[in-house]
Amino acid sequence: MARFGSVYFQFLVVCTSLSSLVDSIELQNKGTPRPRLKPTSLPRAGGQTTTTTKSPKEDSGIAVYRLFYTTATDITCILLKTDAVVEVTFKLNGNDEQADTFIPKDAAVLGTCGEEEIVKMNLVWLGYSLTLSFAKTPGGEHWYLSNVELTVNVDMPKFHGIQRYNSRNKNLRLYNDSMVMPTPVGRSYYCDDEVDIALRTHASDHPPQGVSGVLLLRALQIQAFMHRSDNFSTPYHCKAQRSFRSETAPIAVGSTLAIAALAIVVGYGVFRYYKVSSVQYNTME
Repeated sequence: MARFGSVYFQFLVVCTSLSSLVDSIELQNKGTPRPRLKPTSLPRAGGQTTTTTKSPKEDSGIAVYRLFYTTATDITCILLKTDAVVEVTFKLNGNDEQADTFIPKDAAVLGTCGEEEIVKMNLVWLGYSLTLSFAKTPGGEHWYLSNVELTVNVDMPKFHGIQRYNSRNKNLRLYNDSMVMPTPVGRSYYCDDEVDIALRTHASDHPPQGVSGVLLLRALQIQAFMHRSDNFSTPYHCKAQRSFRSETAPIAVGSTLAIAALAIVVGYGVFRYYKVSSVQYNTME
C-alpha cells in the first residue's frame, strides 16, 4: 500500500508539471497586439504606371490594389485590400533605429500572372518595392503567400545609418519565404486582426549586420488566382485558422507528454513491484 501511495504521489507531481508546461505553450500562442501607428505624410510614387488603386474610404487608410491578367482583358488576377506599414530596423552606433512607412494608396501596381501555379504582385512607391508571390499547393486546392521581397533604396535620409555600410549597393533587400495565409482556391483570405510578416536579409546579398523588417497588414483581405469575378469571393477567416493552431497544438503536445509520463510512472511502478518482490523472495530463501 505504501508503494502504491508513493507511485501515486509521483504521478501527481508529473501531472502538475505537465499542466504548467501546457499553460506556457498556450501563452506563447497568444500574440501581443501591436499598437497602431498614426499616419504621417505618405510618400508619392513618381513616374510609375499604375492600375486601379482606390481607397474604399478617403481617410480610412485602407487601400485597394488590383492586378489584371492583362490590361486588354481587364480580368482580375490578384486583389488586395489593406492598411499596410513597412518597418525596417537597423543598427546605428550600436543602437537599434527604425524607419517606418505606410504603403501609399497610389502605389504603382505591377506584376506577372502568366503562369497557372505562380502569380506575383509588385507594389512600387518612392524608395520602396514590395513583391508578393503566390503559389498553389501540389493538389491545386489551396493558394498561399509563398514569398515576400522588400527592396529599399538606402539613399533616402531615413536610412542614413545604413549608407555608410552599404555604399556600393544602394538597394537593401529583405525576404520571407514561409508559407503564409493558406486559403482554399476560389476564396479570399480575410483578417480583422493585424497580420505581421517578419522580414530577414540573405547572407548572399552581403547586407549590413542587424537589419530586419516587418510587413504589417491591417484590415486585410486578399485573393490570388482570381478568374471569374472582379470582387472578393467568400472570405476565409484567419481567426478560425489561428484558433485551430492555438487550441490543437497545446492539446497535442500535452496529450503526448501525458501519455509518456503515464508510461514512465507505470513502468517505474512495475519495476519497483518486481524489485521489492525479488528482494522479499531472496530474504525468504
